Amino acid sequence: MNTTNPSHSTRWKQKTWKMMLAASILTAGAAPALFTPSVAEAATTVKPAAYINNMPAQYDVVIRQGVTYIALTELQFLGDYTFGYDNKSKQIRISAGIDQYVLTPDSKTMKKNGQMASLSSAPILVKGKAMLPLRAIGETFGAQVRWNQAAKEAYIYNTNADLLKDYNNSDLTAAREAAIQLPQFSDLGQPRLKVSNPLGPVDASTAYIFEQGQKDRFFTIEDNDLVSYYTMENGNALLKWQANLSKQAGTIGDLFFIKAKPVAEAGTRPSVAGKTLVSFKYSRMLEETAYEIMNKSGSLDSGSAAPSQGKLFVEVPGEK
Repeated sequence: MNTTNPSHSTRWKQKTWKMMLAASILTAGAAPALFTPSVAEAATTVKPAAYINNMPAQYDVVIRQGVTYIALTELQFLGDYTFGYDNKSKQIRISAGIDQYVLTPDSKTMKKNGQMASLSSAPILVKGKAMLPLRAIGETFGAQVRWNQAAKEAYIYNTNADLLKDYNNSDLTAAREAAIQLPQFSDLGQPRLKVSNPLGPVDASTAYIFEQGQKDRFFTIEDNDLVSYYTMENGNALLKWQANLSKQAGTIGDLFFIKAKPVAEAGTRPSVAGKTLVSFKYSRMLEETAYEIMNKSGSLDSGSAAPSQGKLFVEVPGEK
């Protein structure tokens, strides 16, 4: 039986480096996102997606008779679990601290610490891979589950009290760090755009852009290709707008930090008219974060510093 038990630091590194495949973050106002409380069946024209604590599912999401399933191995992003499927015994075994779970494909009955318990939906096998139903994950492991019908996206996440505390902290650097890690939901009203030309792990980079002195709005630009815009509301980050960038020089509205024309847009384009912005870009090679204060007229101040271990952002001396 193959098992996986990533440590907290390993999961953090996975999460950090994947977030670094973005490229700039900007700001704007927030509006409430609308979610359907139950998991609904997605249209066949759009492949459903799932995000586990903001990490995209590594394997295809499967929908069967209105029930959405993700691969057993996606649990690595949900917590410190040891898990595996034993093909000989036809059993799924999951360990979480002192709790031991035994599940069987196509059965709504499981064992928790040797005691029988019921599941709302049974796990299944797809091409020999164990798949878990979202709702059962929420019920069994205490995770929160949401389905966004318009975006065809499922979200599985844990509420992190420490992150919320940091976000509400007066320390702007800590609050920004928390903002990019709190649960992220799409409010685009359609499936999100993807990076058209990913650069790969060596060349990929992420720049985050906030309004000067603010933490509640930000942009991301991934691989100089995909720009995304988030606003914070009730401890969540809502994806409000995206654009794929072309290689042709140009602008997008008053978003002066973008120097290319768009080839596709989704959502409501934000405005930064009259705003001063602060950008951050971490270098894995130098282990430093470059920062810049800028407005429509150009760069006002810039520099670099080494962030705290496991962090991306640094204090900007010239920021008010």
